[in-house]
Amino acid sequence: MPLTKPPPPAPKPDFGEPSTPKDFNNQFKEKAITKYMNPCALEEKQSMKCLDDNNYDKKKCDFFFMQYRECKKKWMEERRRLRRAGQL
Repeated sequence: MPLTKPPPPAPKPDFGEPSTPKDFNNQFKEKAITKYMNPCALEEKQSMKCLDDNNYDKKKCDFFFMQYRECKKKWMEERRRLRRAGQL
């Protein structure tokens, strides 16, 4: 029996721009130290709502989890860029 290559992974969907408000950096600078602010709150709520609607079956909510991860990734890259530039 010859060995075969597994099929290539499915292409990653393009989610566009995250839902982070444009003035989030200013809000973040002015917040109280102990206050938690989530720039991806919309994506977080959508993923949790999907879990609630689908009886916590994570496989049915993969799209929402991927969208949330992409938002957080873009946000962290932006934060790193701003810190390196001395703006945060």
